[in-house]
Amino acid sequence: MATRVKQARANSTYWQEYRRGMLAIAPLWIAAVPFGIAIGISARTAGFSSFESVALSALVFAGAAQIAIISLFSGGAGAVAIILTTLFLNLRHVFYGLSLNRQFESRTRPGRPVLAFFLIDEAYGLTTRDHLEGRGGHAFYFGTSSSLYLVYCLSTLVGVMLGSVLPEPETIGLDVIFPLLFVGLLVPLLKTRVHLIVAGTAGAMALVLGQLASDGTTILVTIVVAATLGAIMDRP
Repeated sequence: MATRVKQARANSTYWQEYRRGMLAIAPLWIAAVPFGIAIGISARTAGFSSFESVALSALVFAGAAQIAIISLFSGGAGAVAIILTTLFLNLRHVFYGLSLNRQFESRTRPGRPVLAFFLIDEAYGLTTRDHLEGRGGHAFYFGTSSSLYLVYCLSTLVGVMLGSVLPEPETIGLDVIFPLLFVGLLVPLLKTRVHLIVAGTAGAMALVLGQLASDGTTILVTIVVAATLGAIMDRP
């Protein structure tokens, strides 16, 4: 009996945290809807079937990478180029995962492979901020990421159904919405001199490398250098 009561309390706490995560990321649904619709329209325009367009959001779930895939596909790029570009664009998630792994409990629900699939910039930012405030956990994180995933995929389906009614995402500025939102999540976390130096270095490197290399290479090199600098400066 005591075991059942304990399990019921644990389930109640889990879903409370899950719901809190959903509510925390709900304001970003407003940005996810038009972005998902534009992705659906862009994919169909580029030659993807309706199923392929929705599957692109359901399986990739990364706006910047999807835009790159669609652009490369419409330009006639081969599979290798598309895969490598997507890989470079999303390599930052490895660092996100390493960071979250230290925040989460030893056992998570669902398991870590499932949580890893839903990893996105916004969920990472919100969960990390929540963790620094003394809370944050796998239930909160799963609530943020899975709810945004559902909204995003449904919006892509709407975009596929709309056809060519809306213009390309770049022409209406949707490609910069999520980066700006992530910057907004990041700024409140810059509380120490080390944070400011690392963030400033990363920003400067991104601006310089962005003129010399592809987005994927810029992101990867910037993250590696900034993370190394932060680790060196943060040592006792």
